[in-house]
Amino acid sequence: MFSETSGWASTNRDVLRTADGGFSWQAVTPSVGKGEAYGLIEDFVDADQAWVAISSRNEEKVQILAFHTTDGGQTWHKTELPQGAQNRGPLYWGMITFADSRQGWLMAVHSQHNCPAELFKTSDGGVTWTQIASVYDLVKNNGLPFGGEISFRDPKNGWLVGRLDPSIQLLYRTQDGGLTWQRQKLELPVGYASGELGVRDSPVFFSAKEGLLTAIYMPKNGQGNSATILYTTKDGGQTWQSRTPLQFPCIVDFTDAYNGWNWQWKTSTKKELYHTSDGGKTWTGIEPDQNLKHFLDQGLDVTELDFINDKIGWALLISNDEQLVLLRTTDGGIAGPLFIRVNQCVSGEANCRSRYYSLVSSNSSFDISIK
Repeated sequence: MFSETSGWASTNRDVLRTADGGFSWQAVTPSVGKGEAYGLIEDFVDADQAWVAISSRNEEKVQILAFHTTDGGQTWHKTELPQGAQNRGPLYWGMITFADSRQGWLMAVHSQHNCPAELFKTSDGGVTWTQIASVYDLVKNNGLPFGGEISFRDPKNGWLVGRLDPSIQLLYRTQDGGLTWQRQKLELPVGYASGELGVRDSPVFFSAKEGLLTAIYMPKNGQGNSATILYTTKDGGQTWQSRTPLQFPCIVDFTDAYNGWNWQWKTSTKKELYHTSDGGKTWTGIEPDQNLKHFLDQGLDVTELDFINDKIGWALLISNDEQLVLLRTTDGGIAGPLFIRVNQCVSGEANCRSRYYSLVSSNSSFDISIK
């Protein structure tokens, strides 16, 4: 979500938009024409602007089509990405990200794993795209090591998170706009040196200097407890400093370099919401209000958080049978009544059957179900 009323959602085949805070959704999916669509990835820039990539198969030819809208999905401008030297499969998953209005990247992964994968770049706002790296071109670990999540702080500096094998996720960095990649290691906090660290998401930058990423600590041989570790940077990603480790599992969402929330499972029956205003140095517990507590008592649990500022945010709850409820707060979760239930219905659907969507804000995303 980008405001109290405007936001986007997606599935692996549909793009949706809301203008009333999530109470209703309109399908605004771009058309691929006569071809059969496979997969969908997106970058929702603001309340009106979005990028979408869809692969299409037509007469044994697989295309990757990039679409751009600046009017909330009413109209889309289409560009076909160039075909690489290898015969690519359909788009299985991937990511689009822009450093500014002209410099953008599209990661296309063609299997459920991290390869084969291709990295495309545009320098003219998406009018043309060029393949700049691929897993096929790996040379002495300087090319694209794998497909994965990407983020760019500026046209030169970017980060990639993924796996070389089924082991933990690694962090790689580029300083030449994605042409070459080198691994960037993170230091473990004091007292956590005997385990492994897997990076969960590509970094989020709130300014040219300040950013955040999340990693998961896993003890070796089951000795000790796993932990969620936040890393922050104040020098544009040159170095990363760990904060006090959090409970694992937990859900984390930040609106800027200082204000963030996390939902922790203390025990199987005790869960707590916390807020920080100092970038994760300290956290203050928030007592669930009656609305949120009502659903928690029914067996639902928070699976995602999405705040757009220090007051307005959404919480996605899920039950054991995968029924989902979307709640909204207008006071940052500090005092009740904080959470309001939001009903979802896609415009044009007769029965509002259960479907899963990815609700995306400027720095986080989560799946919602249309009932």
